[in-house]
Order: sequence, then structure tokens, then C-alpha cells
Amino acid sequence: MPRRGRFVLARGCDEAYTSGMSIIFPPRYDQRVLALEAPGGAPARVAVAIPTITRPGKAFRACAAVLDELGYPSVQCRQSVRLSDQHGRLLAEISFAPGQPAVAMVDGLAAVEGFSRLAAELGGQVFYSNPTLCTAKDCQEILWGDPHVHTVLSQCHPDKCRSLDFGYAAGRYVSGLDWMAVADHVSNGRCEFARFKQQMLACEAHDDPPAFVTLPAYEASLIGGAGGDANVYMTRWPEMFIDQHDDGNLLTLAGKLEEKMGAGQFIVVPHHTTRSGKHGEIPDAIYPGAAAMPVVEIHSKWGTSEYRGNPNALKDVNPGPSYVQDFLARGLRVGFVGGTDTHATMPAGGGFEPGHIDRLPGMTAVRCDALTRQSVYAAIATRKCYATSLERIYLDVEIAGLSGGEKTKWPGGDRAIEITAAAQSDIVSIDVIRNGRVMVSQRPGHWQAKLTARDNDAMDSLWLDSKYVGRFVYYYARVTCASGAQAWSSPVFVVSA
Repeated sequence: MPRRGRFVLARGCDEAYTSGMSIIFPPRYDQRVLALEAPGGAPARVAVAIPTITRPGKAFRACAAVLDELGYPSVQCRQSVRLSDQHGRLLAEISFAPGQPAVAMVDGLAAVEGFSRLAAELGGQVFYSNPTLCTAKDCQEILWGDPHVHTVLSQCHPDKCRSLDFGYAAGRYVSGLDWMAVADHVSNGRCEFARFKQQMLACEAHDDPPAFVTLPAYEASLIGGAGGDANVYMTRWPEMFIDQHDDGNLLTLAGKLEEKMGAGQFIVVPHHTTRSGKHGEIPDAIYPGAAAMPVVEIHSKWGTSEYRGNPNALKDVNPGPSYVQDFLARGLRVGFVGGTDTHATMPAGGGFEPGHIDRLPGMTAVRCDALTRQSVYAAIATRKCYATSLERIYLDVEIAGLSGGEKTKWPGGDRAIEITAAAQSDIVSIDVIRNGRVMVSQRPGHWQAKLTARDNDAMDSLWLDSKYVGRFVYYYARVTCASGAQAWSSPVFVVSA
């Protein structure tokens, strides 16, 4: 169980306001794993994660981690972290013991209705949490995860990777994630039954709903033109993995998985699709269908595969049509997820990575009613998710009456667009993308913003055509922040009646 620490009522705190709060440290085993495997250096910054959706009158928990320059939890922190609310009211002062990872949770916090952030002060520097929306309205939770973490079992840059236990402990207690997936490599002789069994057992041991959820997953590599690299996410673990690297493609991989597990029990998710040599071009002949491939990973530490010429592209890209917008233009109904593809085993964070993995960490937000393995899997499988880099950006999108990831027949008339966003840093732009082009753009210059617009253009001039959905128009929203962080909503498809 997590170890509770002494709650420090900082000078100037309102004692009535802080009543019921407590400081909780990770279990001793997890602390030892974090300290042994990645003993972070001198404090450089504080990361504070809070729930994206909170409720009036209902307490919530903040995860605070003092990180070194590389993003590992510091074990040299001798200063206290002072946590304040958006009005500057001091809530708590957290002290850490030298030699232990500077990671803790503050329980019993409360929010007022509307958007707010917390502020953490260390050594005269102030760091903001992600935003929370406190609302009494009936809406789903927004739960954060990293679906693409590698450990030493991947046998890929093992000098950089850490253990399974470290990955799960870092995801839960350092990054403050709600869920995550360790997707270790299985192809090219990098896995056999013993390693796969170890992956399964660790995943099950660390699954702890409703506090923290782990997804069964692994990475299956395919050659360029056969689907590239793809992660497999499952509702349960099979007795052995399926690998089609030597003689298969994305379609045969999905087919073999369906034979073993049954339809609806797995999805395949291509990632860094624009990577030269391992590109994820997905021609019709190997496309496994929208049910088996409902999402693609639009961003990881490799870079962004949104469109050719984007400012965060991979270092070495494939010349063919392997960008996300290439898939959408063909009518492939794909939602968006983001992950790190970390080989430093730091979920949603930094770490000392191989030189080619040098971009911002990616994350995935899912909309769920509860934090369970089945609900997280179902949210991804039905595209009730969106991708971000670096920050946990609040993003609510409604286009033509639809939320991100949905499809509707066009009833006639114009299409209403309403987007609400809030971020840790100021929002530089909100863009609405229609059929691969920016339709409308707004420059808020503030950490929270709302965009309202209408698409009045005649649909006859916009229709794209696809063998999969017929005539269609797609839309999605992209948010860019001052920190460089971005968010991408899963696309909305409006199809011809």
C-alpha cells in the first residue's frame, strides 16, 4: 500500500481550507525501484498532474514529482515543494528525504466550478499543473495514458531501457497516469515464451483498477510496405503472441489474431508510419478494416506523422503516402492516439533516449465512464480518444453535432463547429482541419480558449470519395501551445446521405 506522510500545514495556509488533506508517498518497493534504476540528479522542475475532470464537492488527488534535467525523479531534493491553488492560496508544503525519489501525492484537494490549475513552487520557480474542468454536468471522465512503453525485455537499446516494474512505477507515481501499456518487441527473435510470460505477469500484477489500469499489448514489426511497425492491444492475454514479420502484413496479422482471440478482442495500431525503410503505407490489399485498425499513432518521440511538411516530422521520412492525412483522404476511419515509444522506460516523460528518439513525449486521452481495462480498451477501439504531445490538454470538439471519432450522414445545411481547449501553457492556435486543409484558425494567446464557427461551403464542392465510406468530408481539431505541445482530436466523418 502507498505510505502516508505527515501533512505539513504551510505558514499562511487556511487551516479550514486544507482540512482533510494528506500527503501520500508511493509504496516502499516502488520507491526502491525508482531510486535504484533511475537515480535522478539535482532538481530541475516540478511536474504536477491532476484529473482533467473534477466534480464540485468531491475531493481529488494531485501527483507531484520533482524531476532532474533529463526527466528522472530527483533523489537529491532538499527543498520543499509548495503547492498553491489558482488564487495563490497555499495548500501544502511537501518535503522529501534525500536518497528517495521526490515523488508524492496530495490527497483531499477540492476544485471550484470552471477551469483551474494548480501551481507548484520550488526554489523560486513556479510550475503549473495541467488544467482541470470542475463541472456538475453529466460527462465522461478524461483519462490519460501512454500506450507505447518499452522495457529491457524489448532487447532494443537495453542500455537505455529499464525494467517492467520501473515502467509501471514511473507511469503511476512519477507521471501520474491513469493507465498505460508496455508494448515490448516480439519480432526479429526478440521474444520467446519466457519473456512473453514475464510481460503478461507484470501487466496483471500492476493492474489496479480503479486507481491504475494496465493494457495487454506488444509490438509486432512488419517490413516497409507491409504495414510497418504496429502495436497490438488486447482485452486479454493469449497464450502466445502472433508475429507476421517474416511472411505477413497488417491484414494477415489481424487475421491470425482473430483466429486465436476472436473478433473484437484486439486492435492493431500502426505507428511512426512515415519512418523511412519501415514505413506504414497501408494499401487496400493489406488494410485490415476499421474494426481491427480503428486508430493510428499520430505522434511519438520519433515525431509527428500528421501531414508531409509538418514542423515536427521524423528525421528521415518515407516519400510515399504514409501520413495520417493520406489515410483519411482515402476514407480510412482512423482516430488518433499518441505515445512515447520510450526506450528510456519513462512513460509520458523524458529520460535518456537513443539519439533518434528526441521529440516531445506523446499521450492518449480516453473518454470513459470508469477506469477499467475494458473501458479504456473500448474507448480506443471506438475512437473516443485524442492524442497530445507533452501536455495533458483539455480538448472538447463538436462538429456537425458529433464528437471526435464519430460518423454521421449529412442532413443538409451548414455544419456547426464548437471547440473548447485548455492547457498547461498558453494556447498559440486552434485549427480546424477539413479534408487536409486548415478551414478556420484562432490565435487565443491564453491557457484556455473557445472557438465557434460554421462551415457554410457547399458540400458538392467538398466531397471526397472512398470505397469504404462512400462520399465523405472529414474534420478534426489541432491545438498548438507555447510550450510546443499539441493536441489532435479524432476526426469526424460526415458522409453523403
